[in-house]
Amino acid sequence: MRSKRIIGMCFAAITLVTLGACSKTEESGKIVDESGKETVVSSSSTKVAVDEVTLKDDGYFKDIVTNGIDPKIKSEVSYQTDYENSDWDDTKFVIDHIKIVNVDKYKDKNDDKFSTLLSIKYKMYNEDSKDKHIKPDKAYLILNDGEKVEALVFEDDWDDEVLTHDKHKDGYLHFKIKKEQKLEEIKSLEIGFKADDDETHTFNVNLPLEPQK
Repeated sequence: MRSKRIIGMCFAAITLVTLGACSKTEESGKIVDESGKETVVSSSSTKVAVDEVTLKDDGYFKDIVTNGIDPKIKSEVSYQTDYENSDWDDTKFVIDHIKIVNVDKYKDKNDDKFSTLLSIKYKMYNEDSKDKHIKPDKAYLILNDGEKVEALVFEDDWDDEVLTHDKHKDGYLHFKIKKEQKLEEIKSLEIGFKADDDETHTFNVNLPLEPQK
């Protein structure tokens, strides 16, 4: 009888060890599976990059990957938008999507370092009877506490300043920010444009309350 009890206890211990080896362990905001791969668990809606995802892997930023400059994406947030504004001199500005990422050691062509990048998928329509010359100016990130953070435009990314009348252009606008931002604290954007007569206009874009899942 005693030998049966000992055998039973040994079998139970082996079973517990086996189950422990096959199960997932959650600790300190990380899930570690049987392969040893860690997945970061975030309490916010901001996605945290786990694998070696770089800018060239992201369709919203591939246009600014040049000369081996392809940093890893550390965190990101995306917004699907239906923004449309026609307040500026027969020019309609439409935004379909906004993405903001924090990256690891990004350098532009001047070797200046930037930590946060902004991509805006846009369309711009010239509803006037004449051609316009328009190019993007600087932008600002507006944080929850009201602070404005300057974002510099990738000037080389704007292919042509001429906006033909009764036509439109579309693509991506890209901006760069020196200091890494807490992405969940960005509540709106101010996007500036400049015309050939030095006229400027700023579009104020409130971000949706919830990021894209």
